[in-house]
Amino acid sequence: MAEAVIFGGTAEGRELAEYAGGKGIATLVSVVSEYGREILRETKGVTVRCGTLEEEGICRLLEKEKPRLVVDATHPYAAAATEQIGQACKRAGVRCVRVLRKDGGREKKGTGVEDEDGCFWVDTPKDAVRILEMDDRQVLLTTGSKELGVFAGTEHLQNRIYARVLPDSQVLAECQALGIRGKRLIAMQGPFSEEMNRALIHQTGAGWLVTKESGEKGGFREKIEAAKACKIRVIVIRRPRQTEGMSVQDAREELARLADDALQQEEQHGRMGKRRSLFLIGMGMGAGRQLTLEALEALSQCDVVMGAARMLQDIEPWTKGTHVEPIYLGRDVLKWLDSHPECGKAGVVYSGDTGFYSGCSSLMKELKRADGTQREEFQLRIFPGVSALSCLCARLGRPWEGIRPASVHGRTCDYVGLLKKYGEIFLLLSNGEDLGRICRKLTEKGMGNVKAAVGERLGYEDEKILTGSVRELKEIKTADLAAVILELV
Repeated sequence: MAEAVIFGGTAEGRELAEYAGGKGIATLVSVVSEYGREILRETKGVTVRCGTLEEEGICRLLEKEKPRLVVDATHPYAAAATEQIGQACKRAGVRCVRVLRKDGGREKKGTGVEDEDGCFWVDTPKDAVRILEMDDRQVLLTTGSKELGVFAGTEHLQNRIYARVLPDSQVLAECQALGIRGKRLIAMQGPFSEEMNRALIHQTGAGWLVTKESGEKGGFREKIEAAKACKIRVIVIRRPRQTEGMSVQDAREELARLADDALQQEEQHGRMGKRRSLFLIGMGMGAGRQLTLEALEALSQCDVVMGAARMLQDIEPWTKGTHVEPIYLGRDVLKWLDSHPECGKAGVVYSGDTGFYSGCSSLMKELKRADGTQREEFQLRIFPGVSALSCLCARLGRPWEGIRPASVHGRTCDYVGLLKKYGEIFLLLSNGEDLGRICRKLTEKGMGNVKAAVGERLGYEDEKILTGSVRELKEIKTADLAAVILELV
């Protein structure tokens, strides 16, 4: 079931869906076309359905989803859809808010009257056709596909139309059926800049531009400015008059209240007591000095902080007064948490970055049930840190995007094969003997000229950076905390 249902694959609908997902609101977005589904990709908490719905279909959808809020973010010209959504919500007893698109702030003239910018304002596509029939100039239609039949069905306009439509297979098929094809069919996703509109006007040789009053989100101003620059006339089809509705910002506030209400209801029913916060924190290199501000804020909220003894010692300045436990293996962390249900917020610290050969991954696996779902009693947040690769490359004054990362820290690795394949690799080392052993093996393989850049105890006051060939470094012993970049020459 969805807490919110949003109708509309418009820019406003996409913005509100993204906002709702970010607020943790289970949201269903209903769009008309497959193209609308493609550009509104599903994310956590947001699902997308595709297809046209009449009033009865909307009622069935609302009965199935049982949302607490419906947002009508359909196109300003989709008056029939707005009417059907409103009626279905009344029948289902669901609150519905209509999102109104902000207009361009222009003074609108009477029907068929030309304003100071050369724009004729009309109420319907048929009104626009009557004006276009007055001369023989080419016409660039930017009204979308729904009204194309009115223009293409007029004999005087059939060989004058250039139609700009969405690159949707169904829309393109409809245009072909209307006889609009080849160079007269322009399939592009907007909104467009003034420069792009000007380029299309020049390319088509248009003397007329026909547009809907699409507002800021629809690129209306850019169309008008392009037409003025190209000295062509414009016909604007007014949007249907809607006085009841709200802005996108107001709709965001409605969704925010929905999220807040859900949290309050959970608290009232005692469910929040069962759900505890678990922070997985990457602390970067060294003695905690690379902790992000976000990570420090999380640490300050913890009832307990867990991690390897060295990590806990490094972050001691930021955990004074907080209980610490020198455990870090996933199963041990969960065992401790299960035996201490009174602990509401717990943190686990890891060296480097949480996503870069980190013990964080083992805890993530422990949190998964056999069916792949996450244990619901923990609300998980992961705070990334500075990785050893990023830190070492920063010390060397070079980028790292071309380096293949790997590790011999507690695992086997075919670093010889990786080096031959990629030319440059990074290795996390396990102990002080690893570097000499790796350099000796490469030298024995006839690769003694391989360049090595070694970082020892990165981020600590006694940090060291060593460089040289592996032949030169084959007898070296490093600190236990070390990493190396190897490069073929």
